[in-house]
Amino acid sequence: MISSTIVRVDGARFVRDGVDLIAPFSLRLEADEMATVEQPNARAAKIAARIAAGIVKPTSGRAFIADFDTRLQPAQAKRLVGFVPAEGFRVEGPPVETIARALAAIESELRFRAAVWGANYASMRRRAESELAAYTFLRDGQSQAHALALALALSTEPALIVLELPPAGVAEHVAAATPGCAIVSSSVSGQETIASQVATPLAEVTG
Repeated sequence: MISSTIVRVDGARFVRDGVDLIAPFSLRLEADEMATVEQPNARAAKIAARIAAGIVKPTSGRAFIADFDTRLQPAQAKRLVGFVPAEGFRVEGPPVETIARALAAIESELRFRAAVWGANYASMRRRAESELAAYTFLRDGQSQAHALALALALSTEPALIVLELPPAGVAEHVAAATPGCAIVSSSVSGQETIASQVATPLAEVTG
């Protein structure tokens, strides 16, 4: 049975060569809760996000996703997470301009993830298509990269979504699209996200 606490981080630090690379942080979230972890620079914000997602193990402190300790049970923990990297999911060639082309661009990654997690590919593809339908495809590589990364992250119906340095508005969009999830974002202290980088929700264009 999954714990009611989706993610818990207790005093996480990440040290390399005797230097603290992140500001130590703690957090605890249940379903439908959202938090932002602020760090002094982009590198630290990326490390913090990856600790919350179970990708990076803290040097000290502990991190749990549901009841799984990310040090001892990393595979079980990561299976519950949809992680969206700062760079999004980039594809070779010209920008995609339709949902069909976007699905084709991520098909091999969807199949790979379905095989790794033992998930149903057809169901993952339907969820990815539903997420992609919320976005217009502009000639903006960064917008498309985030739209594709979000579609991949949400295709497995994760309990926790971790957004690494997300553009403005992404966390709110994800919260509306994924009731029941916990959402962690990372950011740089005092730095505003760039609104123009976010893929535009279709409702905002047509409404």
